[in-house]
Amino acid sequence: MAGGRRPNGSRLVKDLEGSTVAKRRMQMILETLAGEKTVPQACRELGVSPAAFHKMRRRFIQQAVSLLEPKPAGRPRKEPSEADRVRQSLEEENRELRIDLEAARIREELAITLPHVLKQNKNPPKKTP
Repeated sequence: MAGGRRPNGSRLVKDLEGSTVAKRRMQMILETLAGEKTVPQACRELGVSPAAFHKMRRRFIQQAVSLLEPKPAGRPRKEPSEADRVRQSLEEENRELRIDLEAARIREELAITLPHVLKQNKNPPKKTP
């Protein structure tokens, strides 16, 4: 004889959230799957036809299988909101403007420090053929 606790089986249903009707249906499905009750017995207790019971049981099993499909590991990727996209765009524009400002500052400093270089570049000597 195997040791350990007796399996709870369909008795686990009573602790779940849901209506009394849904819990009773679940209990009957589990009991028929475990061989504790026959389908006709379950149908009598639930007051449904065998076709309705088979349809209900199949739908339950299909949804259970779907819930057990493997999923990608980790948290799903969060799509940025419109506000996040606007903020990111403004931050990029701010970086570009800072670079342009620094370049303008350097050009001004060069113009003050080396004015003769700027004058030469403005009127380059003409090449004679």
